[in-house]
Formats: sequence, structure tokens, C-alpha cells
Amino acid sequence: MEYIRKNGLLYTPDKKTIVAVDSDSNEFTGRVPFGAHYIEDEVFADSPCESISLPDSVEQIGACLFQNAKFLEKVKLPSGLKTLSPYLFAGCSSLVKVSMPTVVDEFPEGLFYQCTSLMEIPFRAGIKELPENVIAGCSAIQSLVIPGTVEKIASMAVANCTSLTTLVLPAALVELADDAFEGCNSISKVRIADSNNLFYVSEKDGCLYERTADGDKLKIKVLAEAVEAVSFYKENVDDETDAFYSDESIDEEDDTFSSEIGADENEIAAVEQGIINGSEIEETKVEQNLDDVLADIMNEEKARNVGQEDVAVGEKESQVLTEMMDCMNDKPAPANDVRISEDELARLFESHESQAVASTAAEAENKTDGGIDNKTQILLDSAKISKVIECEPKGECEGDPELFIIAEQICTDESGAERFTSKLENCARRIAEIQDFKRIYMLGGLPVENDEFMQFFYHYMSMKNVLLACTSPSPSKMSDYAKKICENARIDLEKEALVKQRKRIGIKNSNLIKLVIQDLAD
Repeated sequence: MEYIRKNGLLYTPDKKTIVAVDSDSNEFTGRVPFGAHYIEDEVFADSPCESISLPDSVEQIGACLFQNAKFLEKVKLPSGLKTLSPYLFAGCSSLVKVSMPTVVDEFPEGLFYQCTSLMEIPFRAGIKELPENVIAGCSAIQSLVIPGTVEKIASMAVANCTSLTTLVLPAALVELADDAFEGCNSISKVRIADSNNLFYVSEKDGCLYERTADGDKLKIKVLAEAVEAVSFYKENVDDETDAFYSDESIDEEDDTFSSEIGADENEIAAVEQGIINGSEIEETKVEQNLDDVLADIMNEEKARNVGQEDVAVGEKESQVLTEMMDCMNDKPAPANDVRISEDELARLFESHESQAVASTAAEAENKTDGGIDNKTQILLDSAKISKVIECEPKGECEGDPELFIIAEQICTDESGAERFTSKLENCARRIAEIQDFKRIYMLGGLPVENDEFMQFFYHYMSMKNVLLACTSPSPSKMSDYAKKICENARIDLEKEALVKQRKRIGIKNSNLIKLVIQDLAD
């Protein structure tokens, strides 16, 4: 068969199937173009790429697709992919993040076999079985919360996860192979819901047992020296008032490169309340506080507010920012036609003028800065006009340190060169200063009519700080361009959501910025 060579890949004549990477070309960079429907077995096996992104046009993938790709760190799977193939990532020893489709409700055999760098498994709701070798050899995993829907854990399913210390099993579990956790010799804490009548954790030794007709059978043994430190219970918890904070990315759907833990939002909430799968935890001995246990389970340190001071804008600055954002809440405009005067802007930013001025040469250099990742560079290259502004934060950013400004309005200077409005740039710099952002990306004229680009934009912008600067005074009057940006950047146009974001913008916090303001002409 004659194959078509395109983008460093080999296609069937109808361009619907990818059969291999073109060994005679160096064009393939890891991003598969939109259009293919099927990718055959082992196409990216032993690939030297560090990241691979499959478009949402792909409906089916072959077995062992990425097998033994030793350098592969990140993979984005198609959002509509329903079935995963066996040993899909087997031997990908550098893999750390996978964007898993939400429609997947079954994991195949050997899915993450010997993925020795993978610390968190991107489980999906509805999974009922962990088949053989599904995460065997994932030696970097330290804690594992198995979804509440799982009923069966097959032979060697979680074998040789040598760093695994904390394990939470589901109430639905009815079948657990004797060797399911073989080689997991670091387990020190096991937990299972009280409502499970088949398995239980012994108060004496902390091990997991199965009730059988011939007597109780040991299923998972824990480290003997860790037994007394096991603390999954209620005693001494009444005085605990500090909340257990988890990173917002746990609750968000990371469609680009998922780094999810095994528990979904309801399970996390249940754990925090001392409940697993609706069943209260049995009262027994305890030597740790509950939030310490939660920190172990979630494999995170406790987050505290102690010593944190809110960094707020001054009264005048707050007023100007408020006026700039009120326009998207259908608020009546002030009596005068100009919402933000030149004088107001001057007062707002006069103390930061020296920092705000950047030379053209410096900003040109920023566009080729090695610190800009490939996906951001794609955005910059796709825009009709773009600009990168390096900031000088006074402290550490509590969330993502970068801000993306999508501008609907593009102006021209006296020489006819295209530019962003100075008011928008000044506003962006001030927000960055408040939030301690390290970099601002300004983009105008994005190709929103290009479906392939918008698929990419949708996934990449999901966990980014995004501010849309549009020309309309209210959501009801927004252009199709602005509406598409909001939809794909996940900017909520409901009044309540915009008001809440507006209040947060003036105070340093870890929440993602998803906001719209009106960009007024200079």
C-alpha cells in the first residue's frame, strides 16, 4: 500500500489512519494534527518525544501505542476516546502526566505497567475493575485512593509499587486477588469503609483481612513498625479546627495533562469529614490528628493560612479596577461616557511607571525566551499580534504565575504598527503586580474559526489565568469572537461569577483568574 507522508507521520491514502512515524523525516514534534480517526498498534513505541498530543478527531487507538517510550513525560489523549488499549503506556519510565478522557469507564490490562515515574493515577468515575498489571511497577506512587466503584482487583494489578505507603480501598470491593499488591512492601496504612462486610482492617496489627468460611484470611500486610502510628479514627479530632486544603487542580478537569489523584471530589470531601463512601469511620486508637492522616492519603503537605497577609490594592486603585470590570455585570455606566479617564489611569499606575516601561528590544527577546513552553509558543505564533511582558514579582505567586490576556481590540500607532491599548497593558501589569505573576502573554486576533486550534486552546487554557478584554459593555452584547474565547477559556459569564472574580482580583490569592473586562480605546 502506498502511504501518504505528512507532518512526519505515515497515513493511509484516505488520511484517516496513522500507521507509523515517518522514519525518513524529522517533522514529527509530538503533536498529531487534527483529522485522523485511528492510530495503529505501537505507532509511538520507543518514541524519543517528551510529550505527545492526540487530537479529538481520533476515535480509536491500537495496543501498546506508547510502549517503552522512555523519554515520554506527558500525553494528551482525545477527550472523546471511550476505550483504552492494553499496555498503552507500558514501560514509559519517564511518564508523569496523562490527560485522561472523561468518558473512559474501564482500564485495560497493563495500562500503566512499569511507569516508574508516575506518582498519581488519573482514575475515572465508573471503573469497576483493576485488571492484571494495570499499575504494576509504578514505583513512584506513595499513596493510592482506589475509586469507590471498583469491585475487583485482579492478580498483580498493583504489584511492586515499592513506594506505596498509604492505601484506601473502596466499600464496593468484593474480590481481591492474593497477589494483587505483591511486592508492595512499604504499605504502612490501609483503610476500608466499615460498610464493607467482606474485608476489614484489624485493630491489632493494622493489616487487611478477608472474612471467609474457613476463617479470616490475611490479604494485605503492613509494616510491623508502623502499626502503632495508624490513625484513621475519630479520637482527639474534636479540637482540630484548621481545614485541610488541596490544590485547586484536584477539583478541576485538567484536559491538557491530567495530574489527578485517585479520589474524586465527593470521596475527598468524605475523607475530610471522617467518612468513606457514606460510612462513618470506626472509633479506635489514635496517635495523629485527622488532617495528618489526610495529608498522608493525599500525598500532600497541609496548607495553612498562618502568617499570610492579604495583598490588596489601595482605595483609588480598587475603584478604577472595579469600574473597569463593572461593565461586564450589566451595571449602568457612569454619567460620563468614558469609564476610565486618562487622569484616573495615570493616578492608578503612576507609582509603577518605571516598572511598566519596557523596551521594544527586550519584549522581542521575550518572544524567543527559552522559558516559554511549546504550547504557549503555539498560541503566540497563532495570534495576529502578540506580546510577552516579563514581570518582577516581589513575592511568590500562590497559583499559576502566568497571565494570558486575550484582546479583542487591536489598535495602530502613528506609524501604522498594530498594538494593544495602553490602558489594557497598564491594567494587566497592575494585576500581575498584585498577584505576583512572573509573565504576561498578550494575544490578539486568534484564529477562533479554526476548529483544530480551538480544540488546542480549550485544553490548554483550562488551567490558566485568562482575562478577556472585549469591546462590548455587557455579556449580552458580546461579539461571536468574544463568546468563543469565553466558552473555550472556561470563563463563566454569569453575573455572580464575574462579581466574585472581580472581588478576588484585587487581593493576592491562589484562585485561577477567569475574567472579562471592557477594553476602552486610548
